[in-house]
Amino acid sequence: MKERDYYFDNAKCALMLLVVFGHFLRPYIDGVLWVHSLYTWIFFFHMPAFIFISGYFAKRFHEQGYLPKIMKKLLFPYLLFQFLYSIYYFFLYDQSSLELDLLTPHWSLWFLLSLFSWNVLLLWFGRLPKWAALPAALLLGLAGGMMEAEKWLSLSRTLTFFPFFLLGFFTQKSLIERLFAVPVRLVSLAVLVGMFLLIHFGFPDLPQDWLYGSKSYDTLGVSEPTGIMNRLVIYAASLVMMFSFLALIPSRRFSFSVLGARTFYIYILHGFILKYLHETPFPDFIMDVHGYPLLLGLSIAVMLILGSQPVIRLVRPLLEWRLPKWRQTAS
Repeated sequence: MKERDYYFDNAKCALMLLVVFGHFLRPYIDGVLWVHSLYTWIFFFHMPAFIFISGYFAKRFHEQGYLPKIMKKLLFPYLLFQFLYSIYYFFLYDQSSLELDLLTPHWSLWFLLSLFSWNVLLLWFGRLPKWAALPAALLLGLAGGMMEAEKWLSLSRTLTFFPFFLLGFFTQKSLIERLFAVPVRLVSLAVLVGMFLLIHFGFPDLPQDWLYGSKSYDTLGVSEPTGIMNRLVIYAASLVMMFSFLALIPSRRFSFSVLGARTFYIYILHGFILKYLHETPFPDFIMDVHGYPLLLGLSIAVMLILGSQPVIRLVRPLLEWRLPKWRQTAS
């Protein structure tokens, strides 16, 4: 049996923590500059890195049964949790009617639709040589900002982030292993620190909407040529920060490494907790006591709870269409 690659488990665990932490920071970014800077810094690279890793593991797209397997893994959970979140929001926000729109994903569920679409796009792009496929994907990403579809079917995000997925698909482990050299790691740490300082002091008013990938250039208030130039700069910064982050990830097994194998569950479920807390006096309490660092501890707690064996066993039948095996370790 092939030994598990704990490097990617560790990377996904760290990225998932940034996802949850970033979402917890969202209500405070307009009032505290350093929180806004940290939030922006996180969003420059955390989803590009997640998407890059997803593409890295899509290399078997040509195998028989791969696409049906991806459909089962992604589309069924999307439909199910789109329905569950609709019901949840109906009660949470005291809506007058239940709204169920299968074509506009709720909040973080966009990733499931986009991940399915990226795998489908491999049917064409995955058969092209790298030198032709990557520039074509980049053009698609730039063109995504010209569309007004935005959140519909997650089309805008699918096109915007596809270059990172395709880059991961073409990347070999040998390239990633080059990042482990001590000089590279030192430079990477300096890059990440430097980018935070640059964001905080040089671009304190940088609109975070540019980093979501869901807005058109027109919605962002710029012309198409300006939008294309801005997106190219963001692509470059995200790419550098992404590889700098990946260079700092350890490759040996830790006690928390198992959470990296359960990020799918944590990602889908953490919205129920986060959305509830944001509708309580909790955000006011955090602002009153300036307890923003507490949100990191809360993010860790959410990950530990949602990535625990009892939760995995309870939710697995919904996500994987199979009965729980009570003595089986989640993978």
